[in-house]
Amino acid sequence: MQKATCNEPILGLSEALAGELVYRLCLAECARLGFRQDAVTTFERSTLKGGLHIRICLPTYANVSRYIPNQQTLICVRASYIPLNHIKQHIVQSEYLDAFNAERGAAYILASTRQTLNNSSAVDYQRYIQDSISNQACATKALGLDPHFYSRETLEAWLIEQPTVQSWLKGKCADTVQSFRANGLPPSNVIYSARLQRSP
Repeated sequence: MQKATCNEPILGLSEALAGELVYRLCLAECARLGFRQDAVTTFERSTLKGGLHIRICLPTYANVSRYIPNQQTLICVRASYIPLNHIKQHIVQSEYLDAFNAERGAAYILASTRQTLNNSSAVDYQRYIQDSISNQACATKALGLDPHFYSRETLEAWLIEQPTVQSWLKGKCADTVQSFRANGLPPSNVIYSARLQRSP
């Protein structure tokens, strides 16, 4: 098994790179399941508060996996710490669900490359995202959504299983280090802060 990429590059990714990381993970996962990249679509941040969105539409006969739990899956990617009390305020952007078949249900995933959770807090985050989705039944066009919260640990575990995405991220990290050494300034695609990692 490949060694995990060091934690810091995932922790320090900008929102754009965090979205690209998860997009590449989705492409690799769909390829592993036997489907082409046109099954995965990205949407930029809209006027509503939220991160990059990634929509996966697979045929009904497709297998699912630990990371893509439904053939119809929508992932919202954030590169920020999300306080527990903000989870219930999270808005599902229903326009990104239009391509989904309401009769088949779907998975909704809120993912953070910044968040680290212990077992007890992970349970709380999962419960709060469940409550948020339940309160937005009309906003999701009566589509039955199975909600999930992916912390940084989950994304790191996914990354370990996708060596091609690991190689891409290592290349990005190498470019970042080279840029930092050449210019003496943090590159724009990485966030540097002593407060990056917070406990929920």
